[in-house]
Amino acid sequence: MTFTVKILGSGSASPLKERHHSAQLVTINQASYLIDCGEGTQYRLIEERVNLNKIQAIFISHLHGDHYLGFVGLISTMGLLGRKNPLKVYAPAGLLEIVTAHFYISKTVLEYEMQLFELKGDEKYFVYEDENVNVSAFPLVHGVVAYGFRLDEKPGQRKLLKEKIEGLLVQEMVLLKQGQDVMDENGTVKYAFEEYTHPPTKCYSYAYCSDTMYSEKVIEAVKRVDVLYHETTYLEEHKDKAIRNNHATAKEAGIVATKALVEKLFIGHLSSRYEDFEAHLAETRIEFANTHAAIEGKTFTVNS
Repeated sequence: MTFTVKILGSGSASPLKERHHSAQLVTINQASYLIDCGEGTQYRLIEERVNLNKIQAIFISHLHGDHYLGFVGLISTMGLLGRKNPLKVYAPAGLLEIVTAHFYISKTVLEYEMQLFELKGDEKYFVYEDENVNVSAFPLVHGVVAYGFRLDEKPGQRKLLKEKIEGLLVQEMVLLKQGQDVMDENGTVKYAFEEYTHPPTKCYSYAYCSDTMYSEKVIEAVKRVDVLYHETTYLEEHKDKAIRNNHATAKEAGIVATKALVEKLFIGHLSSRYEDFEAHLAETRIEFANTHAAIEGKTFTVNS
C-alpha cells in the first residue's frame, strides 16, 4: 500500500517564487486527501497532473489566507470539471460563511455535494474515516483557532500463505484474510487464521502541524508518528518575532520531534526573509538529526 505526501506549497504569508502558500496532497492506496489550500493550490495540483476530482477530503488548518484562499477556486473548478462524488471538508468555524458569500455574489451553484464540518474543541479528536485512513484533529497554538491533523493508516488484510491455499474455498480465504478462523459444521476450528496467513503489513502515520507555537499538547498529539511535518517560520535568532506572531522556530520543531519520538521530520513554512532551508535544517538537526526540507514539487514516502 502506498502512503505518500506531495508538497504543493511550503511558504508562509508572503510567498516567494519557489515557495507558494501552504498545501499538501496525501495519497494512501490511490485515495487522495488535501491538507490546506493556500492561494494557487489548484494550479500546483494541475502542474503535478493530479486529478482534482479524485480528492476525497480537504482539511483546512486555520483561516489565515495563506492556508485557505485557494479553496473557493478549487471547489469551483471541481464543479466545472464535472465532479459528481461528494466532497468532505473539515475547517474551523468561518469557512462556510466565506464560501456562502462568494457563491451568493457570483451566483455559483455546485453540481456536487460538499459537506463542510466545523472543527472545534481543545482536545485531539477523531474527524474522518474511510477504508484507508483514520484522521484526527488537534488544537495548535496560534493567533486564531487552528488545528493540526494526524493521519493513521488502517491495517490491511492478512496475507494468505501460498503453500496452504490449495483446496480452500473462496469464502474461507476471505475469512482467513480478515483474521477469522474457519469453522466446520460442528463449530470446531477447521482452519486457524494464524496458521494460514501472515500478519498484515505495518501501519504508518503522518502528522501535519501548520502555524503553531511550541506546545506540549501538540507533542502528545503527534506521539510516535512515522513522519511529522512541523512549521519552522523563524530561526532561533528571531524568536522574538516567532513569539509575537505565534509561530515556532527551527530549534523548537526539532525539540517537538525528539520529545514525540517520531521517526522523521519535515520542516516548512519559512518566513520570506530566508532565501533557503540551509540555516533552518542546520538548527533543527542539532535537536533532531533526521530532519528534511519540505521542498515544493517533491513527494516523500511515509511507509518506507
